[in-house]
Amino acid sequence: MKKIVVLLTFMIGFSVWSQDFKIGLTLAPTINFNQHQTKNNNGQWVTDKDGSGGLGWKGGLLTDYRFAGNYYLHSGLLIHSKSFDTDASKTSITTLEIPIALKLRSKEVTNNVHITGFFGVTADLNVGAKSKSNGVSLDVSDSYNTFGSSFMAGAGAEYDLDFGSVGLGISYHLGLTDISKLSNAKATPRHISIDIVFYF
Repeated sequence: MKKIVVLLTFMIGFSVWSQDFKIGLTLAPTINFNQHQTKNNNGQWVTDKDGSGGLGWKGGLLTDYRFAGNYYLHSGLLIHSKSFDTDASKTSITTLEIPIALKLRSKEVTNNVHITGFFGVTADLNVGAKSKSNGVSLDVSDSYNTFGSSFMAGAGAEYDLDFGSVGLGISYHLGLTDISKLSNAKATPRHISIDIVFYF
């Protein structure tokens, strides 16, 4: 009898918890920018006005946990492949991103449509970097810090289906840390993401 009570309690608790917890798959094209600074002969930091930029993509898992009303804790695990192009070279960096954000999902504004917005931070893990110049490709992972972080904010809409929901939005990610290990250079990445997600 006790086993049955424990099992029923577990099943009821899981059903209530699962109603507030969603898992999603996302695939997002990205537009990447890089604020690059170098130290001149006087020891002053000079910003490269041209900077560098390129296209990329990211994808992975997202989770939303509703903890109060229309408020959610937004997180996940994403792989981001991004590139930074200049006239002389092209650098590609692969990063694991873990977002931690507060998300607001509005009540239904029209047939099955909800407006969403979020802001928070990401913990970034740089797992690989390559640079290509004059047809020669080099592994430059040792030139970049392993860990970084970014501020992010975005907005969009979600459409409820019988078997889940589909979301579309846009977000901006501002690098908070220098990812370059070089003593005479600084690199602060940022990107715009077109977020496409399907929640189960």
